[in-house]
Amino acid sequence: MNEVSNFIKGSKKGCAQNDLNYPPFTPNILEKLMFSKTVCMDAVQKWGKHYDVHNLYGYSMAISTRKAIEVLFPGKRSFLISRSTFVGSGKHTGHWLGDNAATWEHLKWAIPGMLEFNLFGFPYIGADICGFFDNTTEELCRRWMQVGAFYPFSRNHNAEGFMSQDPAAFGPDSVLVNTSKHYLNIRYTLLPYLYTLFYKAHTQGGTVVRPVLHE
Repeated sequence: MNEVSNFIKGSKKGCAQNDLNYPPFTPNILEKLMFSKTVCMDAVQKWGKHYDVHNLYGYSMAISTRKAIEVLFPGKRSFLISRSTFVGSGKHTGHWLGDNAATWEHLKWAIPGMLEFNLFGFPYIGADICGFFDNTTEELCRRWMQVGAFYPFSRNHNAEGFMSQDPAAFGPDSVLVNTSKHYLNIRYTLLPYLYTLFYKAHTQGGTVVRPVLHE
């Protein structure tokens, strides 16, 4: 996931009383604490104090991971995605839209999310098909598989503790299975076109999921 996620506030010992952890002006953020669900702002990383590099954590991890992959597998294409990205991350990693819910609204909002991230320089982008949180329904998952087959990064993925949502979980002869086969086969026929778009995005800075304004 690559963000500095912390299930306690700052640290078990709390955070020191200083202007980094408690700045004179605190924006209207979660719990109005700079270190809510992350580490203390005066924690030191290689690039500097956490206050200054919090948003760069996932970015720096993507760079390091890509370099490690290139050393381990020279000349091979890597597969790398991150949930935490920053300006320029698209050069090193793909992105997925994070913890969406199994709702019709989140199915809808995944589309502008992917369009926006292509404008941000992330051509390899996708959302968790059928939703990450909550239990999906057969109809919602079927519709999501239909549109998700055309995501640049196409992945059905959900959290622990919720019902299985891979197509086969609904039965080997379910409508969802047959629909998924049909649309994923279409995706495979379009792979040469997708690869061409990715090549152009890599060499010319183009988009893959393309807003109408790019036409």
